[in-house]
Amino acid sequence: MTIHFGDILKEWRGIRRLSQLDLSLEADTSSRHLSFLDSGRARPSRMMILKLADALQMPRAAVNKALLAAGYAPAYPEMPPDHSALEPVHDAINIMLSNHLPLPAVVLDRHWNVVNANASAVQLFTEAGLADATNMIEALIADDPETSVIANWVEVVTLSLARLRTEILHRGSDPTMQKTLARLAGHPRLVGADISDIDLYAPVVPIILELSDVRLSLFSTIAQFGTVQDVAVCDTCVEMMFPTDETTRTWFEARQEG
Repeated sequence: MTIHFGDILKEWRGIRRLSQLDLSLEADTSSRHLSFLDSGRARPSRMMILKLADALQMPRAAVNKALLAAGYAPAYPEMPPDHSALEPVHDAINIMLSNHLPLPAVVLDRHWNVVNANASAVQLFTEAGLADATNMIEALIADDPETSVIANWVEVVTLSLARLRTEILHRGSDPTMQKTLARLAGHPRLVGADISDIDLYAPVVPIILELSDVRLSLFSTIAQFGTVQDVAVCDTCVEMMFPTDETTRTWFEARQEG
């Protein structure tokens, strides 16, 4: 099926909830010309596509798709992970993972697949029974309430759903993410769950892990590469976990010393 630029333009206007008039004002062009582009009656210049993409805050992958649909070369590179040009990025990731020890940190792609992790994260996943987890959302979906170590599973899933929705809104149509969102939102443990006692607007909402010998409380920060132009790398994030209490901090420090 051939994808036309006008279809992509209408899709992204819908995602951003902008009328033709709204977008024409944002992109400093006439609504008449925009109407012609929407309908396919006019072919956009490369510069016009980039201008509209900027006004619509389209992610790099979507910009490339729009350019290709109009017959132009992509603007942003899509390099294989082992390309020499990406070595500084991989070096930076390894530095972040190493420097974050003894606390856990993981590297996720746009679909929440775990592509790298430091030794502390690997040890934590192993002790939590998640050693085989390769995707953070799939791990939540597959979590067995009979053996689960996530004490606040409903809370964690509710926040993960909010994050997924935000990412989908930013990145646009992504069948994989949409299916994952639907599966997680329709999880039997979530449907009808009582969240009246959950404060989702607290200053810090941690994940609580109850291991055999300790109760760990962790929150996370996410680092992304804002100035990296590569399509895949710009969606990669490094999630670094921090303790919310001294018990958790001491537990990780003791394991590094050991």
